[in-house]
Amino acid sequence: MPDIVFRGANVVDGTGAAAFTADVAVVDGRIDAVGSVTGGAAVSIDARGMVLSPGFIDLHTHTDFALPSYPRAASMTLQGVTTHLTGNCGFSPFPVVEEHADMLREYSGFLDAGLPWGSWSSAAEYLELLDGLPLAANVACLVGHGTVRMAVMGFDTGVPDPSQLKAMQAFVAEGMQAGGFGVSTGLTYAPASAAALEELVAVAEAVAPYGGFYATHIRSEATTLLEAVAEALDVGRRAHVPVQLSHHKIMGRDNWPKLAGSLALIESARADGLDVMLDQYPYTAGSTTLAVILPRWALVGGVPAMQQRLANPEQRAEIREVIAAQRPEDLIAGLRVFEPDFVVIAEVPEGPLAQYIGLTLTEVAERRNQEPVDTVLDLLAAAGGDILTVVHGQSEENLRTIMANEFTAIASDGWTLSPEAGGRPHPRNYGTYSRILGRYVREEQVLGLEDAVRKMTSLPASRLGLSDRGVIKAGAAADLVLFDPATVSDRADFDRPHQFSTGVRTVVVNGRIVVSDGEDTGAEAGTVFRKNDRSRA
Repeated sequence: MPDIVFRGANVVDGTGAAAFTADVAVVDGRIDAVGSVTGGAAVSIDARGMVLSPGFIDLHTHTDFALPSYPRAASMTLQGVTTHLTGNCGFSPFPVVEEHADMLREYSGFLDAGLPWGSWSSAAEYLELLDGLPLAANVACLVGHGTVRMAVMGFDTGVPDPSQLKAMQAFVAEGMQAGGFGVSTGLTYAPASAAALEELVAVAEAVAPYGGFYATHIRSEATTLLEAVAEALDVGRRAHVPVQLSHHKIMGRDNWPKLAGSLALIESARADGLDVMLDQYPYTAGSTTLAVILPRWALVGGVPAMQQRLANPEQRAEIREVIAAQRPEDLIAGLRVFEPDFVVIAEVPEGPLAQYIGLTLTEVAERRNQEPVDTVLDLLAAAGGDILTVVHGQSEENLRTIMANEFTAIASDGWTLSPEAGGRPHPRNYGTYSRILGRYVREEQVLGLEDAVRKMTSLPASRLGLSDRGVIKAGAAADLVLFDPATVSDRADFDRPHQFSTGVRTVVVNGRIVVSDGEDTGAEAGTVFRKNDRSRA
């Protein structure tokens, strides 16, 4: 007798093929049959009028910093996410070395949702911590180059000497041996922003023997976008590894026309044989820490050193002048375009700064009778790296063009939350997948249903090498989502982000029901994937 049978479902199998009506049976954590299933089942689900798809695989999350506090990952699981890839943007919770442990904890800032620091130092130890959680969904990890660089060099912006570079490669290899799927970089963030091409190639080479890939938050998504994309592709070519361009987008109206050039670079690289993919969240605003507004040298030494500089009148004046001037040479060197009308305060530490949540930097400055640049420096001096912002400035037209690209996977760039977390975080944490299915498939038809599901399932599965995930076929792992195509939608928005999505009826992970009738069942079904250890998947 099957454990579960979905009866009469509209099956969208993840491959991009046309939907078809079928029963789907699950036995011992795997799909046993797709077609006409007769007889009884331990659980029989009437799926008529519903879509049954593979579970959604989120290639770009930061849930490694939140799962110890929110292991059920409700904001994502209730959308149908059954696998999270963590360690993105160059930042993973490992490796931890005693010399720089405080620096890492301080720099984790808003991402740190109560991590039990001190419980691990290596990738293997951290994955063991995740093993012990009551996970609803599966977890896979990348090794963060920024964390590795911090472990070896702290916030030193110099070029690593041969021994330091060898130590970085060793940490990356250690993470891959523990089960990592690749290495990630976050080249707009200190200390990784100091890394030159040779360093990036070296750390990417360290994952090649393990079949890993290079995921990158590129050096610029604005003024020097094309140079940054070219650099990422060059890393892939020279290290002989696949490339994943994280949350691909173009920030700033003046830069929007650069999308065509970016996609042309990617197409050319693929034509030459380089395995390149993109991922994208379906919003025209991003989210990051307020500290990225600073020139990179202002963060040398970490958050405490940055605050000391802001307390020094001469150094503060120098930082202020760089941000305010917005000189082309500084923008080319990586300075963020400063557009205070489009930067919204999303999360701050408890205390007097909480009054500014939901306001733009311009509005905060007006309340404080300051210029916006002075407001930024005051907030950073007070709260360090613990200020999260939502940053508007993308083009809806560009978003749709990237979304429609054959090699774009859907990904949240989010972390799991619950309403009690407070603040006003980006709604992508609650709504990415439901927004695609509701707005961009049903309402606006930017994507067809079958292609949208492919971008959430088999396409990201292929990047991870999970041949038994992301598809509905006999023998595949039973990660499944049953949703109502007429009602699935995101409810979270920028004003009220803590709103769970609707329309997902049932979620199955490894053959166990983790969501039933839209509610978490509490089933501990998720597993921690280790690359090349398929016995755990």
